[in-house]
Amino acid sequence: MNRWFNVLMVAPVAVVAPFSVAAPATQHPAQVQFKQNMDAVLAVARNKQLNDAQKIQRIERYADQYLDYERIAALAVGLPWRQFTPKQKTDFIAAFKSMMIGMYSRSALMGAVDANVEMLPKVLDSGNNRAEVFTEIRTARGNKYEVGYRLYKVGGVYKIYDIRVDGSSMVTVYRNQFNDLIKQKGIDGTIATVNARGLKKVN
Repeated sequence: MNRWFNVLMVAPVAVVAPFSVAAPATQHPAQVQFKQNMDAVLAVARNKQLNDAQKIQRIERYADQYLDYERIAALAVGLPWRQFTPKQKTDFIAAFKSMMIGMYSRSALMGAVDANVEMLPKVLDSGNNRAEVFTEIRTARGNKYEVGYRLYKVGGVYKIYDIRVDGSSMVTVYRNQFNDLIKQKGIDGTIATVNARGLKKVN
């Protein structure tokens, strides 16, 4: 498996999995929230009384609170997003969310149980209620990755709008695929492709 798929087995659920290091005395608010969201989902992942479908459904509820699918989708499409009609935007966001869940949730469920996730002490605060927090993920196979979660604050909640693996942005990698699809198939054809989950995993 390639680097991105290895990490994305864990990264979507890592935002709600416990860290294995003690929290420092003072943390950025984004780090505090990021850490507080962890225990509940790992408990779901390890709950032997739930089947996989039930676990995925419950994990998705947590993801819905802290992942901004609309912003992720817009950033992943890039400039062509301005050409989408309101309905096309709604349809694309729904398709993109479904694709991400379908491609990664089951693998993430397994990865979150076996991987070791450590919160790194660094944080980038770029102002305007934006910050990036970092974890180090060690997979069951012994691979190690630094993962950055780019967040912005809405009300009292920090929401993820991009995930970076060793500095490589998820939305940028997807953008290359979407731009090619839009050129080849148009907007409606791109939405149909994403609905059919015909997009390649990011790599």
